[in-house]
Amino acid sequence: MSHGSTRTRVLHWFVRGGTVTLPDGATVSIDVDPIVVGRDANAQIPLQDLEVSALHCELRAVTEGILVRDLGSTNGTHVGSVRIAEAVVTQKTDVVVGATKLVVEPLTKHRVDVAFADRYGALVGSSPRMRRVFNVLERVGPTQLSILILGETGTGKEVVARVVHDGSPRKAGPFVVVDCGSIPATLAESILFGHEKGAFTGANERRKGALAEADGGTLFLDELGELPLDLQPKLLRALSERQIKRVGGSQVEPIDIRVLAATRRDLGAEMNGGRFRSDLFFRIAQVRVELPALRERLGDLPLLVEEICKKADRPSAAPAVEKWIQSRMASYDWPGNVRELVNVVSVAAELADTPEAIDDVLTLSRGDAEPPRHPHTAFAEAKRGAVAAFEREYFGSLSRVAKGNVSEMARQSGMERHHVRAYLRKYGIDREKD
Repeated sequence: MSHGSTRTRVLHWFVRGGTVTLPDGATVSIDVDPIVVGRDANAQIPLQDLEVSALHCELRAVTEGILVRDLGSTNGTHVGSVRIAEAVVTQKTDVVVGATKLVVEPLTKHRVDVAFADRYGALVGSSPRMRRVFNVLERVGPTQLSILILGETGTGKEVVARVVHDGSPRKAGPFVVVDCGSIPATLAESILFGHEKGAFTGANERRKGALAEADGGTLFLDELGELPLDLQPKLLRALSERQIKRVGGSQVEPIDIRVLAATRRDLGAEMNGGRFRSDLFFRIAQVRVELPALRERLGDLPLLVEEICKKADRPSAAPAVEKWIQSRMASYDWPGNVRELVNVVSVAAELADTPEAIDDVLTLSRGDAEPPRHPHTAFAEAKRGAVAAFEREYFGSLSRVAKGNVSEMARQSGMERHHVRAYLRKYGIDREKD
């Protein structure tokens, strides 16, 4: 992973676009932005076929050809005679959805615009997919368009939302985050819309909701797929009418907000299963930005390591940390993505002067290899004791500040909730229910 190879400015990304021909003979061009095929009127290719799901499949151009991905449809997507979850079509092929036959035909490769720089705000990456993300954000960031950010846990979805807000005309306004996965269902409406005094038991004062708090700024709905189903039409109405009504109130209040949202769920499958409203999806997903997993852009590791070391105030540690990752984690697929990399690099940077200590401290949960083993030494034992003392103090303090709320502790630490719970159990730290 030499610095020279990753600093090359990749300015061109070539993909094989193509066309899809509909039963009536009409053709639709396919490029890098996904095209949704489904029975829903908002789909880019709406089909009047009762055997087709609301959102059935999507088509998009990739380097090898046309990627066909099923969206959790009821009757399946078939390429030729094979039912697929995902497949790349490299030649003219029949794709069958429900009772409808589509003809997908890849064409010659063409160049896709990507950003010139290898960073955008706090985002870093020189890979074509990340440069494509930067290019999209440069174009839509200053607009008022709603953006749905997709990606696995730890890929940096909230970072993207903050970068978009900071680069928009709303940057002087508030940036309000709502974690839809952690709000209690009974309080969700109040958290979003606010409530009047006496609206329900415990409502001892009049309170603003998140939509009102974000007035003049940006509302970021994290884990949008977890939003309770009964609340979704109310949110859609508020966004469409640009006004809200507090729980227990009769007056409407105007709001001026831009909505950004993120999810790791497959919302196509959620919509087809009746757990998420398609009209709310299309209202929020005016633009979709998909973040690649870290394993899909390993060439960005040197840039990321360098950036993380700088933020940890250990810039000189970057070469040693990069060398250690190359030697010890070359085949690791980083299931926790950039968030996991940040945790690993932050620890390794502090121990970069004694590389053997990195192995002693970092226990890697890799399925393809055992953790590194070294002879028992007084130094290693002292180091383990120091780390244990740090962890006990860190998570004890974090629990007190967050008042035992595991979701808040996970947000502040940048860790998954189940990892936080593991540390709390390990050191016997009391917590409230999250």
